[in-house]
Amino acid sequence: MERLEYKAEIRWDGNVGSSARVREFSFRIDTNTDGHNVGPNPTEYLLAAIGGCLTVNWGRLIKKMRLKVEGMEITVSGWRDRKEPQLREITYKIRIVTDEPEKKILRAKELAEKYRTVFNTVGAEKIRGEVEVVRKPPAMTSPEKDRKS
Repeated sequence: MERLEYKAEIRWDGNVGSSARVREFSFRIDTNTDGHNVGPNPTEYLLAAIGGCLTVNWGRLIKKMRLKVEGMEITVSGWRDRKEPQLREITYKIRIVTDEPEKKILRAKELAEKYRTVFNTVGAEKIRGEVEVVRKPPAMTSPEKDRKS
């Protein structure tokens, strides 16, 4: 079995935040409640990681399936009860601009959800998502163009 290994090094800032280093990348982890608000909190990074996982998988599938996609935006949200430190629900919405058949897009969604490291680690049963396919309207001719013809 081939292993893929990951590592993050975290250094505490003396309050409630930290600096993280992953490979050659650095970023801050903090909170806007009792920290210095110099970076997202760990839960926000988790939501971003879920969105990033989706983006990587969708990007690979768009290439592999040769889909024509003009744009894609992903929003990931979660909520928890103040008294219980656990996200109760995580949802995502993908807004994709394409003229591809909906069947192909739904197949890409199915595959992206199947091969997702972060999702499978968090627990796929906790994450629900939907895809909104946005069709571009056909190009319209302008009255000025018609008059010049």
